[in-house]
Amino acid sequence: MVTPVVVPPEGTESEHLVGGIPLARLVRDFHGPMVNFARTMVNSTVVAEEAVQEAWVQVLQSSDSFEGRSSVGTWLFGIVKNTASRHRRRESRIRDHEVLAAAGAEGADPLSGRMHPAGHPDAGHWSAPPSRRFLPEDQTVASEVVGFVRAALDALPERQRQLVILRDLVGMPADEAADILELSAEAQRALLYRARGNLRNELEKRYRR
Repeated sequence: MVTPVVVPPEGTESEHLVGGIPLARLVRDFHGPMVNFARTMVNSTVVAEEAVQEAWVQVLQSSDSFEGRSSVGTWLFGIVKNTASRHRRRESRIRDHEVLAAAGAEGADPLSGRMHPAGHPDAGHWSAPPSRRFLPEDQTVASEVVGFVRAALDALPERQRQLVILRDLVGMPADEAADILELSAEAQRALLYRARGNLRNELEKRYRR
């Protein structure tokens, strides 16, 4: 178990800066997404939390070495990827269901039949628009949507889930997300297209239940 990192409150004289940004602010903004990202690589939330705590320790120890070649967020997620990989190697169980899901998802286009084909006047646009049920009308429905999104995200294969977290939840630029996941620009675009399509289909399946 990694001892939780004690971060001085933002605005105190003893606060630690990383790339000119207070560490307290980085923890506030990135800890949750970092745990979600680590969770895609390990078998439990507890292990994911341990990996992220280990990452924060490394951030504290190596913040002076940050050279600003990428954004601080990209640097943080690169560290998390390494710590989570180490924790994953220590685990005895392998997530066979995700490996099988990823292999089975490669053959079919998740948006097949949902968009107008090339040559159509509206090529590239929805032939079957998303249901209006995705538009929350009150707080109760909004809370339900959050639950559906979390469940649908968990159902994605590992690499797709990682990319959605980086691009759509964290808001990371395409090139930086591609660097973290070691993807070419073209592979990143293709994987994100598939991930968003699968996420949409998972959401609609849950709404129909």
